[in-house]
Amino acid sequence: MFPGNDVHGGFASHVVVPARGLCPVPNLDDPQTNPAGLDLASLSVIADAVSTPYSAILRSGLEAGDLAVFVGVGGVGGYGVQLAAAKGAHVVAIDVDAQKLEALSHCGAELRLSASELDFRGLKSAVRAFAQDHSIPTWRWRIFETSGSPVGQATSFGLMGKGSFLGVVGYTPKKVELRLSNVMALDATVRGNWGCLPELYPEILELALVGQVTLEPFIERRPSSVFYPRWPWALSAPPSPRSVRTSLRQRGKGPRKRSP
Repeated sequence: MFPGNDVHGGFASHVVVPARGLCPVPNLDDPQTNPAGLDLASLSVIADAVSTPYSAILRSGLEAGDLAVFVGVGGVGGYGVQLAAAKGAHVVAIDVDAQKLEALSHCGAELRLSASELDFRGLKSAVRAFAQDHSIPTWRWRIFETSGSPVGQATSFGLMGKGSFLGVVGYTPKKVELRLSNVMALDATVRGNWGCLPELYPEILELALVGQVTLEPFIERRPSSVFYPRWPWALSAPPSPRSVRTSLRQRGKGPRKRSP
């Protein structure tokens, strides 16, 4: 359930929700429990930006030694890179933004490819060469479309090889022309996912608390006042490409909530 989407309360300080959807958070003041030193505002990004790619990775059957390719490494894709690396996969990050790619250079992305410098053939050749260097057959390729753009979706679809898996995570309302017969001819699997089951959240929380997934470098905090009216910060200056915005009510800090 998404407050502000499924029910009212996107900017409320308190919301009544079903208990079955809650994830208990341990004492964050305990350094043994929380060695990464995260606070509740930081952990809020787990609900969507981290949990969605986590669910996609589980559904893909990704294992250590597999190839994981993320097309689009913003909030969702960037955390997906870290989650796949935490599972022991060889990870490739593809994006048009050099800053996003550089931010992941120490967060699990072994190979970073700029879609603004390479055309599709160049990207595919680089991915194939990387897979060959690590002796990874195409049936162990797990490709995740996390850009939510027509070009990203077409690129992800085109990267599939025999027996590959494509996870459709990003969303765009625009139409994309694809030859679906490729799925049959390659004996490939294409699967989408919306969000993540609440019962999986404790696993993700543990990964964040112990530092296997780094949250803070990709979070930008803004007071709720900047969200009114009509998101003036977005009109006056584009948001940082690395940011996942949070806004939770904390004592003395005012209400906070993650923006779209």
